[in-house]
Amino acid sequence: MTTDIPAYAVVADIGGTNARFAIADLASLELLDIRTFPTAEHATLAGAMRTYLEDAPQKVAHAGLAVAAPLLEDTVKFTNATWTFKRSTLAQEAGLDAAYVFNDFEAQAYALPVLTADELHLLHGGTAIEKAPKVVLGPGTGLGVASLVWSPAGWVPVAGEGGHQTFPAENERELAILERMRKGLERLSVERALSGPGLADIYRAVAASYGFSDAEHTPAEVEQLAIAGEDDMAVQALDYFVKWLARFAGDMALAFGARGGVYIGGGIAPKMLTRLEQADFREEFERKGRMKPFVESIPINVVVSDYPGLKGAAAGLRTKLANA
Repeated sequence: MTTDIPAYAVVADIGGTNARFAIADLASLELLDIRTFPTAEHATLAGAMRTYLEDAPQKVAHAGLAVAAPLLEDTVKFTNATWTFKRSTLAQEAGLDAAYVFNDFEAQAYALPVLTADELHLLHGGTAIEKAPKVVLGPGTGLGVASLVWSPAGWVPVAGEGGHQTFPAENERELAILERMRKGLERLSVERALSGPGLADIYRAVAASYGFSDAEHTPAEVEQLAIAGEDDMAVQALDYFVKWLARFAGDMALAFGARGGVYIGGGIAPKMLTRLEQADFREEFERKGRMKPFVESIPINVVVSDYPGLKGAAAGLRTKLANA
């Protein structure tokens, strides 16, 4: 059974820091009236939705929301924000008929088939195999991962929490850096390193290894200092970040059999395209021993779309409504 798909719906992409809202044209996936609210400014998700909808340009009854949280039960708790909500009551609390909730990288996966050429930046070439699995991952406030697999019904996203795997070290120098980062923690996840806060933590750990225990920079400052070559410790920190991101991307390509392509989203990668284009990124991605032939033909793209989460939430909502 299918249901009539409404012309417009509200969509949202909600991370650990910001909640982005828009009105989506569900036929064209065009986004209208895009606005961003810091999550800290609203007590609840439903409250933020009501604030947005008060003066939205279209009256809507449906919502599609991409949220940075695992979707295990009715109650959803954000990983890097204080918001908690119940999926069963969210629509009513926001004044809507229905609300569909997606993991944030599930929405990123929904977006892959509908992104335009100018919303992707080819980092390293290769030949994608048609209808082979794809994987999208991305460092931002946290680290998200999802895959996209083909089925008789079309593309199906597979959400996961791959960013919370335990972070491995490959040599003594890496182990020393990671041990400094792990201090006070039960374990060190990949997200602890491959995220905005992680880049700042890598810098602190590198600086501490040289005896500078009070060195502090924001992630943006570390990146700027490294790219400008103005701080050797920042250069080392960014080198580790890029190496580990490439290694993780290669691991995810192996895990999901992503011969259809690897896509790097999130808020950080588009800001360091020049660094990611350097040869060491591809070399580390392919350094998989006997499995190098499996990954060496896989193309890698950076998602440079301004709002892939919103576009993915719209595409996911359209799919859900069409199959309702």
